Order: sequence, then C-alpha cells, then structure tokens
Amino acid sequence: MFKNYLVTAWRNIVKNGMFSALNIFGLAIGLMSCILIMLFVRSETGFDNWLPENDRLVRLHSAFHMPGREPFLSVRSAGRMMEAIRDYASNEIETGVRFIQWPLTVRQNENVFSEKVTMVDGSFFDVFKLPFTHGNSSTSFNKPLDFLITERLALKYFGKTDVIGETLTLCCLSDTPSDVVITGVLADFPENTHLNTEMIAYLQPALFGENNGILDSWTNLNVYTYFKLNAGVNLEDVQQRIDYWMNNESPLVEMMKQFLGEKAIGKKVTDFANQKLMPLTDIHLYARKHAGNQGDLTPMGDIEVINTFSIVAILVLVIACINFINLSTAKASKRAKEVAMRKVLGATRTQVAIQFLLEAITLVFIALLIALVAVELILPLYNQVLGKNLELHLFTTPGLLLVLIALALLVGIGAGLYPALYLSRFLPGHILKASKSAEAGSSTKLRTFLVVFQFTTSIVLVIATLVVYGQTIFANSVDLGYQSNNKLILNIESAGDNLASLKQELLNLPEITSVVYSSEAPSQDRENNDQFKLLETLPGGGANEPLIINYHDMDYGFFEAYQVKPIAGRLFDQNYGTDTYIPVEDGEDRVGTASAILNESALTKLGFKSPEEAIGKTLAFRKHHLTIIGVIPNLYFRSIKFGIRASVYKLTPSRFRVASLSFNTNDLSSLLTKVARVWKNNVPMEPINVQFLSEMMKAQYDNELTTAQLFLVFSVLAIIVACLGLFGLSAFTVERRTKEIGIRKVMGANVTDIVRLLIWQFSKPVVIANFIAWPIAGYMMLSWLEAFPYRIDNLVLLPIFLSVSILSLLIAWITVGTNTTKVARKNPIHALRYE
Repeated sequence: MFKNYLVTAWRNIVKNGMFSALNIFGLAIGLMSCILIMLFVRSETGFDNWLPENDRLVRLHSAFHMPGREPFLSVRSAGRMMEAIRDYASNEIETGVRFIQWPLTVRQNENVFSEKVTMVDGSFFDVFKLPFTHGNSSTSFNKPLDFLITERLALKYFGKTDVIGETLTLCCLSDTPSDVVITGVLADFPENTHLNTEMIAYLQPALFGENNGILDSWTNLNVYTYFKLNAGVNLEDVQQRIDYWMNNESPLVEMMKQFLGEKAIGKKVTDFANQKLMPLTDIHLYARKHAGNQGDLTPMGDIEVINTFSIVAILVLVIACINFINLSTAKASKRAKEVAMRKVLGATRTQVAIQFLLEAITLVFIALLIALVAVELILPLYNQVLGKNLELHLFTTPGLLLVLIALALLVGIGAGLYPALYLSRFLPGHILKASKSAEAGSSTKLRTFLVVFQFTTSIVLVIATLVVYGQTIFANSVDLGYQSNNKLILNIESAGDNLASLKQELLNLPEITSVVYSSEAPSQDRENNDQFKLLETLPGGGANEPLIINYHDMDYGFFEAYQVKPIAGRLFDQNYGTDTYIPVEDGEDRVGTASAILNESALTKLGFKSPEEAIGKTLAFRKHHLTIIGVIPNLYFRSIKFGIRASVYKLTPSRFRVASLSFNTNDLSSLLTKVARVWKNNVPMEPINVQFLSEMMKAQYDNELTTAQLFLVFSVLAIIVACLGLFGLSAFTVERRTKEIGIRKVMGANVTDIVRLLIWQFSKPVVIANFIAWPIAGYMMLSWLEAFPYRIDNLVLLPIFLSVSILSLLIAWITVGTNTTKVARKNPIHALRYE
C-alpha cells in the first residue's frame, strides 16, 4: 500500500512538472532560509553552554543613575566589590573571581605581537573548570604571575603545544618588560564563548600599586567580576541580599551622603547605584542592555536580532507553504475527476487524503535536499557577512539531522493538510456530471486571503530593510562637528619617551600634514567621568554643586587638525604657556592650574546662558582650578546611538594614548608603509597599531549594517517565493480561462485588453496587502527608531512606503503579465479547441 502511494505520488509530481517545480523551488528557498537562520540562532543561543556548572555562574554588572546626568551602564564592576559581596553573601555565593584585561606586547625571540592578557584572581579555576592540555589547575596556577596560554597561542609562538617552562617577554606588566614562564596550556575555547582569555596570568595586586583605582576602589569600574553560586541557590535571593548590603552596610551609604548631600535624604543607594547579577549563559545575548557603550570582552549579541530573524525565517517558510496550498487548490479542478474515480473504485476519503499528503511530504523532502545543497554553497558568503564560522555538520550532528527531518515532515503536513482534506472531500456524483466545476467560492476567497498575507509579509520585510539601511546611512553621514576624512589613528601607548621624535619624523613625511596627540580618538570612548564644580556664582544662581561630567585630553593643535572652531574664546595655544594640566602629586600642598574647553552641552549643564559668559570662569577638578578658555560645538565622539553628552576638554600629556595623523595622499598602501617604517625606527620592539578613522567610524554601525544586509537577503527571498506563487496562480488562471480569452479575441479584444483584465485581478490582493502592511511596518520601524537619539525624520518613511508599494505592484504586473501575454497572443482557434 505504502509503495503504491509513493509510486503514485512520484507520477503526479512528474506529470505536473511546472506545478511541482514551483512548489519545490519555493519550499527549497523557505527551508534554506530556515536552516541558515537556525545555524545562526544555534550559535548565538549556545554561548558558554560548554562551561561546566554554567547554571551556577553569574557576572556582576554596574549602573549609576546620578542626578543631572544620563545613566552610566557597564558590564564591569569596582575592584573591591568581589570580595565584599562574596564574604557578605557567603551562604549564597561559593566563590568569586575578578578579570582585568590588559593589552600588552608579547615578544618571543624575534617575534612581536599585540595580545590581550587577562589577569585573574587565584580562585579562577574554582569558578571556571577549564580543560588543560598540559598541566593542571593545582600545579600550574597557584602563585602570582603563573602564566597560562591556549593551544592556539602555543602553536603560534612555539610551533608545539607542550610549552611548559618556555618564556615570553611582556611589555609591560610594570614599568619595565617582564619575562614570564609558561606554567600550563589550556585547550582552545569554542568559538561561541564570551571569554576572550587566551593568555591568563595569576593576578598580582602589587602590579597596580601606583594605580590603586583599579583594584582598591568602590566606584571605578575596571574589572569583570564573576561569582559561583552555591548549589540550589535562587538568583533573585542573591540579588536581594546584594541590594540589602548596598543600601545598609556598604561603604557606598556614606559615600552617597557625602557626594549628594541633601539629595540623598530619604533615598537608598540603589536609587543611584546598582549591582546586578546576570547568568553566565545570558551574557552574550542580554548583556547589551547593561553595557552602555562600553562593550564586553567579546562582541555582544542581541536577543532582539535573534527573535527578529527567527520570525523572518518562519515567515519565509510560511509563504512557501502558502504557495503549495494555493497551487494545490487552484489545480483542484484538474484532479477532481481523479478523486472521483478513486472513490468509485473503492478508495476512502482517508486513503485519498493520505495520497495527497504523501505527495506534499515527498515534494518537501526533495526541496530539503536542494536546500541543503544551497546552504553548503551559500555558507561561506553567509559567514563572511556575519563574521562567524558556522558549519552544517549534518552527519556528525545527529540531533541536527533529526531536527531537519522533523521540520520537513512538519512543513509537509502543514502545507499539504488543507489541500489533502479539500481534494479528498469531492463527491463522485457531483464531479462526474458534465460541465461541473470543482472550484468553490470559498477556495477562491482563501487563495486571495493567502496571497494578501504573502505580499503583506514581503512588503513589511522590504520596508524594514530600507528603514534600517536608511538609518545606517544617516548615522554615517550625519554632521559630526569635525572633519574625519583622511585621518590615520596610531596607538602610541607603547611609545614611551619617544613621542617627540616619533612626531617629528612623522611630520617629515610629505604625505602627513599634521600629527596631534589625545587621550582617545573619535569612536573610542573610555567613559572618563569625574566631578567638576563651578567656583563662581552665576547671576540668579545658588550654590554650585559638583557635577559628574565626561572629559577628554587633547594636544595643542588637535581641534585645528579636526577643523573645529570655537564658538567663543580660544583653543589650546602654546604661546600662552598656561594651558597644560600637570597632575598634583599626593602630599603636595598646592592647587594646580590649567585651562579647559567646554562643549555646548557642558555649557548648558553648568548653567551658563551664553558661551561668552563662560569664558574666564573657573572649574574645580580634583586638586586643580581649570580656567575656561573656550567653548566649541558639540562633537559626536561616539556613535550617534548614544547621543551627545556634556564634555570638558583639557590638555594632559601623560594621558595621551593615540595620535591622529592627517594625510593628503590617495596612495594609502605607500602611506602605511612609510608610517610603519617611522614607527619601527622609534619603537623597534613594539608592533604598530594603526587604523583609518573612517573605518573606525563605520565599525560603530556594524551591527545595524549586518542586520540590514540579512534583512535584504531574506526580504528578497520572501518576494521571490511570493512571486513564484503568483506566477503559478496566474498560469493556472490563464489556463482555466483559455476559452474565455479566445472568445474575447474573436469578439474584438486585443492583447492589451486581455492582459489588463488579468493584471487587475491579481493587482487587487497586492493593493490590499499594501494597505495592511503600511500600519504594521510603520509601528514596527518607529518603535525601532526610538532607540536612536538621532535618527532619520519620520517623514522619510513616506517615500520609502510609496516606493515599496509601487515596486510590489510592478513585480506583480511583470509576473502576471508574462503569463497572460503569452496566451493572449495565440490564435483564438487554438483557445476554442482547448479542452
């Protein structure tokens, strides 16, 4: 019996070649989309699942909501938090560990590389049970400066994995290069982990003795803090315990009173400062909401993107299933007599339904094979867009194969169930009467509804794609307040005392027009925040209070190099000799003096009514009095996603970390070669780290660009599948109305009249789809755009909506017109002889 079903199914598939091809191709596209997105979702949702006891591991995130400034969010925490919380909540927390990640230069013989070394507490392996290739946690990591590397780095530096006892030179854990002996080798981490820790050093607090703000602080957020909870402990209970400590017993209680004064009356610490725990396996997808613009150890994922593309995959597959339903019911009249004869010969309705259902499942499995081949071909390009290394591993991952088989069965049953039930209900007596049609009005209405759904979905996807692209283009073209073209950004942290000679040699290059130093370059944001207090009393103002304001340090000529002009006052100028900020050492009984420049947001925040009013006023900052010498426009020093904030600019040479090189050549390869040669002359033992500013600026919007590219791909696929269905429906409609077309031509209708008639019939559901899609797409994209403080104008959506509507109609007209024109051009005699 089953063999007979299969043979009959195959014969019908071959007999109805165009019907089968349209369905197989549409289903293959839908299944391919599902598989591609499934691979992406599986990778993103599987982060850190490989770590033992991951259900007991959490990380501590920090947030400050201080009066008068925007919230400051970070996935890091203060250095003293780990021990304090671990000891206070010892009934809930088994142990904890801190990470400090430090970019260092690593030398091995003649090889020099830039690496990130992660310094961790000795309790690291009590929290993270990482596998060793050589050595073990008890013997390889039990004293300060024990040093571990991964297999990959062992092969990179030594060409083998058993490298215990080998030596690497690090510059610089302290002020001078340090030789470290490798004490163990870890197995390489899987790709889907947020831990970016290929070099691990046992933390020695003495290394940070001169910078006690890293470990010995309650408010400076410099470390990543992880806890291992006791078995059976509820995360909410631990969080409540931490909140109670913060509000009642932590040092922040007194610090808040001192800092906020009267504003702290009747308030809790957690009204201003929070320490929130997040499960380890949630970090990759959910930490974004806690991270602000600080980032994480590795690039963060986004659960919203996962959800969005999961829905898109389902919608593309549903559109393909709709094609099957539409084409099957449209062809019902062709198979009605077959059903009738089967029933006359003794077949039951169940047997007929099984026959049609098996045909659908057979088509789906053929489509699945095609989809798997397509996935293998497309996967390299897909990985390039995502920046991942996804692989199918169909036969080495039995679970995946079972999921795909189950998906194919589900799609086959979902797509074929209605046609099977619809076709199997035909009554032999009704069908076998002459000139009786099997077509019912309810079937036609259903097909119209499904076509409307297909095009509504496709139109929404296309609109979403164009809006995302539009916002990305807007973000890259917005007036930043400075000139960012033709700039190279050179990291100078390892240049030491060679800054003067480095700068001079760079200026000697004919392609270089200026070299200026700064604490960070545009797009680099280290969230430097501190208290500034205006010493003068403004007219009509009360006592000035300290305000938390962001600050940057810029060299002489920095603003000129970026073509920033002051609104009032002047810029930093060596001729005055009073602009440089020289830190006052601890124990010195003096107040330092220096100059400061404000942006417009800081001007407003400090209470000035005009830029001119601020000139000459004084800000108290640490042990210094800063004279305001100028006011500049607001600059987008970070992505427009985070908006403009109040900023103070000062000139502190000891904080310079990058050089901005302005150039005037199109021969970029030659320029980079010359800059590298100058660097090698001045800093021979350190690798160069140089980037084009334009690339750094674009990188801020990589997530949005990737989202837009994926949306574009799947939107196009959705439209293709919808058009396949429309093409099939129009072909069957034209076939069914062949005699009508012949009669119309005999009565004087021309080709244009006939084409116009059928195009209008199929245009109506597309027009209806547009009216439905507009409010849906409008609501979705306006909600998405709300996340951007600066975004495209809402009126821009109108031409996008109109363009997509016109495009959808054109596609429908071309699809239907191709079929109709071919039949309409035939001689009427052929149409009138048509059976």
